Amino acid sequence: MSIALKGIHHLTAITADAPGNLRFYTEVLGLRLVKKTVNQDDTSAYHLFYAGGKASPGTDITFFD
Repeated sequence: MSIALKGIHHLTAITADAPGNLRFYTEVLGLRLVKKTVNQDDTSAYHLFYAGGKASPGTDITFFD
């Protein structure tokens, strides 16, 4: 059985500097902070969600702090 992929929904990475990450992705790249939650496995760490203008699939990127 073959599955036709249409693209990637989002990427996830790790950051050691959540405030710097927020500044870079919102002020320099112009993405929107869509959501800020805590990491479910470590509630002392953030999970930041960014997206482009319309939050279309493929424009999302998330970071764990």
